[in-house]
Amino acid sequence: MALRIAAWALAVLLLVGLFGRVMTYPLSHDEQIHVSAARLIFHEPLYGVVGYNHLPGLPLLLGGIYAVTGTTSLLLAGRLLIFGCWLATAGAWWLIVRHYRGGPAMLLVAMLVLGAGTLLGPAGMVTTNNFLPVPFALLGAHCFILALDGGRVRPWLVFLAGCAVGGAILLKISYVMLLPPVVIAAMIVPRGLTPVDRIRRVLLPLLAGGVSGGLPILIVGASDPQMLLAHTVRYFTGGHLAYWEHSTAPKVMSLGEKLALAGSVWLLSSGLLSSVLALSFGWIIRRHDPTRLFRWPVLFLIAIIGIAAPLSFVPTPAFPQYYEPPVPFVLLLAIMLYGEMDEPVRHRLRPLLVGVSVLALGLITPRLLPHMTAIAHPSRWTGTKIHAEGERIRTELAARGERGKVVTLQPILPLEGRLPLYREFEAGPFIYRVADYIAPADRRFFTTTSPGALPTFLDADPPAAIVTGREAVLDPAFVAYARSRGYAEVVTGYPQMQLFIRPVVGSAPVAPMP
Repeated sequence: MALRIAAWALAVLLLVGLFGRVMTYPLSHDEQIHVSAARLIFHEPLYGVVGYNHLPGLPLLLGGIYAVTGTTSLLLAGRLLIFGCWLATAGAWWLIVRHYRGGPAMLLVAMLVLGAGTLLGPAGMVTTNNFLPVPFALLGAHCFILALDGGRVRPWLVFLAGCAVGGAILLKISYVMLLPPVVIAAMIVPRGLTPVDRIRRVLLPLLAGGVSGGLPILIVGASDPQMLLAHTVRYFTGGHLAYWEHSTAPKVMSLGEKLALAGSVWLLSSGLLSSVLALSFGWIIRRHDPTRLFRWPVLFLIAIIGIAAPLSFVPTPAFPQYYEPPVPFVLLLAIMLYGEMDEPVRHRLRPLLVGVSVLALGLITPRLLPHMTAIAHPSRWTGTKIHAEGERIRTELAARGERGKVVTLQPILPLEGRLPLYREFEAGPFIYRVADYIAPADRRFFTTTSPGALPTFLDADPPAAIVTGREAVLDPAFVAYARSRGYAEVVTGYPQMQLFIRPVVGSAPVAPMP
């Protein structure tokens, strides 16, 4: 009883620290496009105008939260969504561990191991689509195994699996890694089904679920397939790649560099600990009953891992979060193998579980401990601070009777202040910085200007305010324009925000966002 109480107390403390870390993690460069797209998705075309370059899952999810709650604290809501994703992932692990008779101890091990890696960095802390697909993917794989394992087909679970897999892909395209193993398994498992029964009880429910979960992709793709491909595929293989090839910033481009980066994810922290568990459990099962290693659910998870790992090397340049997708499935495989063992064998494995937990806790504690008190200080939360910056811009404009658009590569700030901004900069720096590298045939799909055309563009429609401060490479051109056109720099007290306002030309109130 005392050990159980101590475990629950540890879980609560870790949860408090995790909440504090999510809420106080510094504003990420990538959040500019995701939060902006979520705010604008129900007001403007997501691709042709906003310039979003991912599938529409995150904008729909977060934009729906904005619409339902009416909140104007955009980044704060996004960070709460990410924390909610951690809770959803814990819920998914609970369902999985419970099915495989792992108990609360294995649930704690699963969360500790998962949190010991890159997910405590930007990938799992900020408002992006890197972490959001994880609970969907885990539930999709788990429901699919439950639906077809044991010789009995459960069509409603097949449907749920399809919905979850479709939802994961809707959030991040890299989760197409799930499709080949799922489709192949659906064609052959369980054995003995007639073709008609397989179509009726497996393939059709799976298709219906997949279509339901990924419906927005189908709608957007059917309405303008070239627009979708230009933003989600050719953007990355064309302008984005060319920009990074010419950039002098630190980057991971070659295969050797990618292998080193992958090793830092897979052979350290959560990747290593997950692999140790899976390989140890597999070795023990091989000694006692090797046939269990060839059951189709085991092979199914190995296939997902085997596809996810090489797919991680496709994007260029590479970033640590690209190598995270296989890790949860290695951990899921370990839990499944743990469930294949008899209780006496599992009892002898407790020292291994304790050792792995201690190592994971040692990696997690230094990153969570400084944030334990953040839950009691909302004024320190990044979302609160960014919202205050946006409101400060609005206040300064209103004090001068200014109305008009704000130009910035940080669209979150004017959006937090309910201020209008230029369509060409609604994606932050992501379209603007690659504009000169976009193929001529694709330029019609993008609403943007380019660094070389910036003065001419702004002279044609001068902004009421210019906001800089977080884009070290691109911001100097905006600062130079502001100073050359007589914009006054306003001291705001925010060290990462420079605000320039044009001379007073009227007294009309500031125009709000729709």
